[in-house]
Amino acid sequence: MGALLELLGSIGTFLFTLTKDVTEEEIEKNINFLKEYQWFQKYLDNDKFENLIMNDKDVRFAIGKLNSEKMKKNAYYKKHQIKIQKVLLKKSN
Repeated sequence: MGALLELLGSIGTFLFTLTKDVTEEEIEKNINFLKEYQWFQKYLDNDKFENLIMNDKDVRFAIGKLNSEKMKKNAYYKKHQIKIQKVLLKKSN
């Protein structure tokens, strides 16, 4: 029963994030937040990835969607780290 409720909660969260608009302010705030992490710094040190982070609408949307308050939770952090890395790698090809 607990797994079912968790699944329903995840579906609800997924549907909410699809409808959420992302502002430039949120994107910039999250970029500044992510700069504290080594894995994100490595992307910024690479010209191709830095260009994607600063200019690509899909990459910026993925960054803007994350909730920096929830990033303190390990599962949320890992999930969004992977999402950002996937979109960066997909766009870099």
